[in-house]
Amino acid sequence: MSIYTIKQLELVSGIKAHTIRMWERRYKLFTPLRTDTNIRRYSGEDVQLILNIAQLLRNGYKISKLASKSLDEIVELTLQNSKSSSLSNENELEPFILSLLSFNQGSFKSSLKKRIDEQGLETTYERLLLPLLYRIGILWQTGMLNPTHEHFVTNIVKHLLISSYEGLNEPKDDSQTAIFFLPEGEFHEIGLLFFAYVAKKNGIRTIYLGQSTPIEYLIQTSKEIKPSIIFTSSSSSISKVNLVELSKSVRKNIKGCRLCITGYKANQDRFKLPKEIHAISSVETFNKIIKVVLKK
Repeated sequence: MSIYTIKQLELVSGIKAHTIRMWERRYKLFTPLRTDTNIRRYSGEDVQLILNIAQLLRNGYKISKLASKSLDEIVELTLQNSKSSSLSNENELEPFILSLLSFNQGSFKSSLKKRIDEQGLETTYERLLLPLLYRIGILWQTGMLNPTHEHFVTNIVKHLLISSYEGLNEPKDDSQTAIFFLPEGEFHEIGLLFFAYVAKKNGIRTIYLGQSTPIEYLIQTSKEIKPSIIFTSSSSSISKVNLVELSKSVRKNIKGCRLCITGYKANQDRFKLPKEIHAISSVETFNKIIKVVLKK
């Protein structure tokens, strides 16, 4: 059984540790185990509960109301809210969810290929894959899926993006350049791979460094290559990436480039991005930056 600290609950949910302690005292919302030194230890069920509560709080629910409900009732509320706020029609997601539940790789891939043939990769990514990945996260959060289901889907999508990226013609060596990297501790590449594909398709020379890249190596590489764009992603709510420090390092050591970020931290209203960072939430947003860079 996995055991978590209160700090991990704070990181995964965005709810401060002192608030969690207050909820324990006032509402008996959690009953953590204690170590010999009286340190709180939480279960996987506690993690799912705090994630569901955080989701509902963002949708206007009050903790005083949620505290009186059972775990099953909270899970049901979360599912109802995820359906109503879904970016894609539930009927469009259903075939893919059924395929992943049975680990039917052939069915999943053929359905995905059909959508890409009809609508193109960019539209399919934004209108189908992003809502699907969000939905999978909710289903895991509410205990209806386990991590193997998520890994099954993300690896199919990852290989698709790599294949599509590699299938594009290489831009000329003297083209404007973009470096794509994930900071140390970041391993979720889907968003990064997708926008690397978009950049390369638009004639940007792309240098893809991938997962968990130490900042000192990013700086060293950038001084050699002199990129016009540095692109990163933070896809997890428990990411330890400090965007303020990252921005300072880039501005101090890498001149004349635009720092872009996509993922969880770029798209959460509660997170205050430094003004020097361009939050990329769509192909349209990124294309505007690409157009400016290509005019240089």
